[in-house]
Amino acid sequence: MKTGTMRLLVSELANRPDAERLFTSFTTGEDAVRATLPILGSTVAVRAVPDTTGYMVGFVALNAAALKWLNDMFTTKASVGFDAAGNPMHALERGVPGCLLAEAIVRAAGTALALRRQEDAGDFAAGSTVAMHWYSAKFNFGDWIGPQLVQAYTGRQPVQSDRPGVGGRVLYSVGSILGRVTRNNVDVWGSGLMRPLTAKEIEVRSALKGVKIHAVRGKDTRRELQESLGWDVPEVYGDPALLLPDVIRPAEAPHGEVAVVPHYVHLPQLDRQGIGGRLVDVRGDVKSVVEQLAGARAVVSSSLHGLIVAQAYGVPWVWLDVTDHQLGGKDFKFEDFFTCLDREAVSRVQISKEELATTDLAAFAAKATLPQLHIDLGLLRDALPVAPAEVPLREEYRAEISVLR
Repeated sequence: MKTGTMRLLVSELANRPDAERLFTSFTTGEDAVRATLPILGSTVAVRAVPDTTGYMVGFVALNAAALKWLNDMFTTKASVGFDAAGNPMHALERGVPGCLLAEAIVRAAGTALALRRQEDAGDFAAGSTVAMHWYSAKFNFGDWIGPQLVQAYTGRQPVQSDRPGVGGRVLYSVGSILGRVTRNNVDVWGSGLMRPLTAKEIEVRSALKGVKIHAVRGKDTRRELQESLGWDVPEVYGDPALLLPDVIRPAEAPHGEVAVVPHYVHLPQLDRQGIGGRLVDVRGDVKSVVEQLAGARAVVSSSLHGLIVAQAYGVPWVWLDVTDHQLGGKDFKFEDFFTCLDREAVSRVQISKEELATTDLAAFAAKATLPQLHIDLGLLRDALPVAPAEVPLREEYRAEISVLR
């Protein structure tokens, strides 16, 4: 389709009897269309862009609040696709023929509006949902592992804990999000701290009630919670991402390349053509990132979850430490995870931000190791404090696809 055809598509959409309810405006490009929805002040839109076998239809955000909403609502309901310019979007359908594009856009709009109605009504039935907290300000597969794992294990729809009508206990899971616990009645399953707690953070968290720790990411987090807060923390360790092989099976034929996994803050510094291996974009969805890492012969990563996923699937890895562009908390979260394995076997390569653009990063695979895991994953698996769903999710709130299948 070209611009003229796209305009005909917009005309078809705008003249539908339900157009006023579904859309507030349209924008067309040479070979793409964006239909804005009446959500969050018209800052959420359905977008259709060329795909390898047709068109990809999904959602884009027009500001930061809209991106958080999409990451909250579609983390377990959509995959992530990239347009020709490398921009990510929440993709509901791929390979849509041009002749069927209008109906695909309408379906996507209906899905988003149904979820918005559910949210406005606070219609999150305790038997089919689970209140969780996960970081959702960015596209980052590591932040989505928790809700996707919990959904895969329990059949419950994860709901961000700040949604209207969400009450009861809240589950914190994958990620360095324990420092974000500022409410009562919290369950923790495999979360970690980004860094040691400050005096003010200790004061606030010491007053909390009903916080129950079921497992933590590593021994450094456990020690900090015990010594600073006096919390009861069992000796059950591990990032739940280590359990991903339970729900995502890698392809039978691995691609055999070196997977280079920059944290999203390091991605702009890379020469994508000069890294010497397969660049894995952590802004992708969990399934696609995991399959790329599981199929590699080695992983070179500045992303912690790049290392954890490699460990989970038995792929040798090396920690790429960008010394002058370190992540929040610096080494703490990495060292916390390393307490779960043979620390002496961990391979670490230090590099500057400038060198990211000029170095064959895949060459560091020669230093990759696979440390022995020193924790019981059975204990971690059994520590999940969420029962299977009692009732199926109402049909109007179901996703079009399942992101882990």
